[in-house]
Amino acid sequence: MEYAINDSKEKGMSGICTLTSKKKKPFTGEKKFFKHYGFKVVDAIEEYELLALQFNDNDTPEFNDRARNMKIDDQDFTVYYSNECPYVEYEVKELTEYAKEKNKKINFIKIDTLEKAKNAPCIFNNWANFYKGEFISNTILNANSFEKLINKI
Repeated sequence: MEYAINDSKEKGMSGICTLTSKKKKPFTGEKKFFKHYGFKVVDAIEEYELLALQFNDNDTPEFNDRARNMKIDDQDFTVYYSNECPYVEYEVKELTEYAKEKNKKINFIKIDTLEKAKNAPCIFNNWANFYKGEFISNTILNANSFEKLINKI
């Protein structure tokens, strides 16, 4: 998975990165597991942490400024997604049909290139929910879970 981190080709980085959180969160790695194998926390945004296992002493990876912001200009409910999970396209289709049926506005922005992944507006590029410009969750939604989430906000 490519995260919105600064371009490693220019900086000469070599290694593996993963995303964890300070507290157990859905769809993030288990920090204890990665630390056991030598990964180190190299950057953080709120409760989320970027862990790296570096293969050399070159520059350390970090989140880019756009990801660090975790905000978008669009005020409508907006989902950034990629096909990393096999259920994503099904859920996008279900939510699209739901939005038409219920006359709700949901924007979908597919992250389907490396460039889009690196310029994503948050640290999640497999599924990120925004509402009123704010990141609200990285939980993959279907029609029922969308209703529950939107009613909480």
